[in-house]
Amino acid sequence: MAASSEYPILSEAFFADPYPLLRRLREECPVYYHEPLGAWFLARHDHCEAAVRDRRLVNARARELLSTLMPALRGTGELEAMIGQWSRLLWFLDPPQHTRSRGLVMRGFSAAAIERVRGEVRASVEHALAGVTAGGELDVVWQYADPIALDVLCAIFGLPDDQRSDFRRWTTDIMQVAGAGATDEDPALRAKESSARLFGLLAAIVQERRVRPGDDMISRFLGDDRDDPSVIEEVTIQCFQMVGAGYVTSRNQIACAVLALLEHPDQLARLRAAPALLIPAIEELLRFAPSVLTTNRLAAEDLEIGGQQIRKGQLVFPILASANRDPAAYADPDRLDLARGGRPMTFSVGPHYCPGGPLARLELEEALQALLRFPEWQLVGGFDYRGASLQDRGPSQLRVRLGA
Repeated sequence: MAASSEYPILSEAFFADPYPLLRRLREECPVYYHEPLGAWFLARHDHCEAAVRDRRLVNARARELLSTLMPALRGTGELEAMIGQWSRLLWFLDPPQHTRSRGLVMRGFSAAAIERVRGEVRASVEHALAGVTAGGELDVVWQYADPIALDVLCAIFGLPDDQRSDFRRWTTDIMQVAGAGATDEDPALRAKESSARLFGLLAAIVQERRVRPGDDMISRFLGDDRDDPSVIEEVTIQCFQMVGAGYVTSRNQIACAVLALLEHPDQLARLRAAPALLIPAIEELLRFAPSVLTTNRLAAEDLEIGGQQIRKGQLVFPILASANRDPAAYADPDRLDLARGGRPMTFSVGPHYCPGGPLARLELEEALQALLRFPEWQLVGGFDYRGASLQDRGPSQLRVRLGA
């Protein structure tokens, strides 16, 4: 079994550019045990796809995952409270409860339902670009992607405008946990506090929508069951996941896509010359430069993957970003080819396919289409990936001059 130091998955160097290490893992140690986390990482496409479909690898893992990723809070009442809340999120459910809860979420997140919010997404994009003129500079992360992602969530969920800075802080804290970035006491405590605050606010908003429904996601989730206490509670819980996970990942995905195009000017020129290429280009950008690197599961029984014995109770992390670069699944996978087509594993596959995928695609489509109105993009200065994690990878800033 390879030592963790040989494959430093959680290092700054890894998050700055994970793909050389992921290539080594696929070739040398595709089923890899990471001792600091006490978890297995899967690097090959076939292993990742099989794992997310394997019923022996379950989603009911809130206790194990949070205890692993927040060791500073082990044995505390704070962690127990957080486990109690998080264990009911869609991300931590298995059938039949997962099927019921997903059905509720899909009232607002089906492809058809998401298409109905295109106007809100487009308005958020135009608002973010207001005041940007040809020849001007734009920080794509904080002046463009961030307000788009936050505005869209506030608009479609009907969240209060005066608490946007709170949403930004709370969701950032929460995503640190999901991405193995809250191992010290301070970030763990912030994540716990932010989780409680976001839950509390959403519970109040759901009660308000129960009495005064509107044309927003929360009202759609409630549907005709708004007087059913169990549905009210379920809507609050699942709104936490959709809001908590949707903001940071969407912001990073827009920034990652723009950066990939900047680093491949031939493909950017190709897209400009053929605007109809945008939809397949989005799939290729999601494959080539995803903002989320992994998902995870818990072994409900002993099993074998790639010749390695996985024990009951161990966490397994399929590295979806590595699956997306596996030459066994994609020809010349390290080449960005906007006409490649197909669907990457970025949003997983099977019954646990990410329900937010259609919204992320729509935001990326509208954000790129608006930026392409500027005939020149020029990177200004450097960038890094400070604060990146397994569930939250994107440049910390990305200054671009938009030429005429």
